[in-house]
Parts: sequence; structure tokens; C-alpha cells
Amino acid sequence: MDEGNAPPLPGLPDWPEMTTVPPARPVAEGATLLTDGVMVTLGGDIDGDPIAVTAGYGLPEDPCDHIGQLAEIEALARFADIRRLALVADLVEAAPPVGRERRLPLGGDGTPAVPEFLHLEVGGALALAPDRAKLLIGDALDLKWRHPRLWNQMIHARLPVWRAQHVARRCHHLPASTALWIDDRIGDVLPGLSWARAQRLLDGEITAADPATAEKDAAARDRRRVDLFPRPGSGAATGMFAILDTTDAAQLDQTLAVMAARLAETGDTTDLDTRRARALGLLARGHHPDQTPLVHLYVHTTPDATLARVEDHGPLGPTGLAHLLQGCRVRYTRVIDHADTLPVDAYEVPDRMREQLILTQPVDVAPYGTLTARRADADHTIPWDRGGPTALPNLGPLSRTAHRARTHGGYHLTQPVPGQWHWHTPRGQHFIVTNHGTIRLRQ
Repeated sequence: MDEGNAPPLPGLPDWPEMTTVPPARPVAEGATLLTDGVMVTLGGDIDGDPIAVTAGYGLPEDPCDHIGQLAEIEALARFADIRRLALVADLVEAAPPVGRERRLPLGGDGTPAVPEFLHLEVGGALALAPDRAKLLIGDALDLKWRHPRLWNQMIHARLPVWRAQHVARRCHHLPASTALWIDDRIGDVLPGLSWARAQRLLDGEITAADPATAEKDAAARDRRRVDLFPRPGSGAATGMFAILDTTDAAQLDQTLAVMAARLAETGDTTDLDTRRARALGLLARGHHPDQTPLVHLYVHTTPDATLARVEDHGPLGPTGLAHLLQGCRVRYTRVIDHADTLPVDAYEVPDRMREQLILTQPVDVAPYGTLTARRADADHTIPWDRGGPTALPNLGPLSRTAHRARTHGGYHLTQPVPGQWHWHTPRGQHFIVTNHGTIRLRQ
């Protein structure tokens, strides 16, 4: 189905309008009440955002009122979740491409194509990272066009949005006809089942509909792998996940047990889990120090700082860095001085300037960007062909998608002061991005 010409779905109800309801009882200016399931805000903060709790708390005195408002808030939250997904699905039809923007598939087979940069608009409005916004759009399209029964149950608040999204993602790879077949069989049944039973039913229907893919999925779940991942807030420790052959896993477990016991015998007083982790580190170093692989760590600090930050890992205190490097051979490279920056008369960004850019702005400067600067383009805020210099104050790391949105999609970017990027999207949103994050400006 191309260019978004998907057939409308008949029989779905109109959405009710949000209306202002008079407060049920006196309350301080700026407080927020819930009356008949509708949010009513009296006043707001300086930017016009609703105030849920005032300085005087604006909360009820009677515990029964607390319970009543909790139930109303839950109903309102369900309404908001449903409304959000419905708006996203409808936006695909309502928003034409801008400039040379292409249409790309984000939903499964049978769903309309989406303007290439629409997920940036959606992510900006909902404070979502670009990849999360893409996933949300795909969920909305899959549910509306491939699971009409499930969609109908969801918009009538008989099924939580997150459960409907789970089904859509599990079926995303299937042809449209197969997804519709599964929807016919379970769409009206899932709301009445516990989540455990619903998952078992879904697994069975997917296997029956597409046994070959189910077999591939089972093989993928058993695929051998070892992954490392940073732990938020901890620069001294890294997480590890592994899937091994059963015999190898049993042998590793036994080896770690033996080594942990020997560490205890030699005076290590830490707990068993810590000694096992240390034993795994000793195995990684092996018995031949000269063969230990070289690892690059980027540590950010200043002369008067009491905290160091290890890139892609997290913060470390004074003792944490020493512990991190304990038993390692360390080779230092000279410090990069950010004050020592000279522009160059070329479009290409020199390696030294790019490294300075990465250290000063470590993340993509698109709104709510998450791509690390080392994986991003070094973008000229004022384009090179329009007189923009190749100098640190005119550069910013951008993902390839955000870079294309600037070039082809009508997104405007300025940098009024170094380190502060102002975005104006073609659909009227404004953002300020710094290395402290994203601020969405009121219109």
C-alpha cells in the first residue's frame, strides 16, 4: 500500500472532546483537579504547563478523596495513552511530505508509508528519542491497519495500550493477511485473559500462522552471544550478558567457583559474587600479560575536579579511577586543550577538531538525540557553501537522519551562541538543545 492510501476502518467511534469542567470545591490558584475524569487546571506556571501540585499541595484532606482521585487519574492516564496512539496514527494521513522529503515504511506490510522525518516531529512533541518515536509510529500503524479488532478493543479502553503494542510488535514481521488472520482469532478474546494466558495464546497463534518464522525465532533466542553494556551511573563496573553452550556454561561456572575460593584463601575478604566477578576478569587477562588487548578509555576531567567521567560508562570518584585501572598497563595520551582551537580553510573537519567537538558535545544535537558524537556527522551549522567556517563554534554532531532533515526536510537550525542549537521544525515546533539536553519552547 503506497503513499498512505490505506482504506479507512469503518465502525470506530468518534473521539470525545476534552471540556473544561468547573471545580468541585475551592482550590488554590494553579492547582489541578480531576472532575468526572477530566483534568481542570486553574492557572499554570510561567511557561503555561499545568501544575499538578501547588506549593500548598492542593491535595484533598479526606483519604477517601485520595482514593477517588487516584481512580480518576488512572482513567485519565488510560485516555491519554489511547488518544496519543490515535493521534499518531491519524497524523500519518494528515501530514504531507515537506520539500524533498520521501515516504518510508515504518509499519508492517499493508500500512501506509510515512514522511521521512515525521518521527522527529513526533519525538519532539512527546520528548522521545528519534528511535523511540519511530517505534511508536510503527505500533500505531500496525494496530490501526493490521489489527482492527485489537484497535477497536483498545480505543474503547477494554485493553491497555501497552498490551496492544506488544501484540503489534510480535506480529510486525508477518504479512498483512497473516496479521489480520491472527487478529480475527484473538483480537476480541485478549481483553478477558490474564497477561500470562494472553502471551501463551499469542505465541501459539503466531506459530500456527508462520511455523517457519517461529522456528527461526526459536533459533535466534538460542544464538550464542556475549554482550557488554554500561551500567547507568557506574563507571567502575560494566554489565555482561552471555548465551553459551550448556557444557561451556557449566565449565565456566565451576572454574569461577574454584578461582573465587582461591581468592578467599589468599586474603580477599569480599563477598562470593564479587570474587566470582574478579575471577572472570583474571580469566580475561589470561596467563600472558603481553597478550592482553589494548583498550581505549576516554576519561573527562579538569584540574580542580573531584569527579572523572569515563565515556560510555559513567562517573568515577577519586578512588574509583584507581580501582578501574588496578592491574592494568596504562598508556596516557596528552590532554586536549579546548582553548587551543583554530579554524581551517577546508570543508573537512580535522581529526583533532573533531575530537574537541566530541569532548565538548558528546551527544547528537537534534532534539532528544541519543546518538553518541563519535558515531555522528560533524555538521556545519552555517553551511560551508554559504560561508560557514570549519571551526568549533560552527560545528555540532548530528545523526545522519537529522542531517538529512536539515538538508531536504525543511528543518532550520541556528547556533546563536556556541554550544546552543535552536531548531525550528516545518510543523511549527521550536527547541533549544545544549549538552544539558533539550528544551521545547512554547509557541
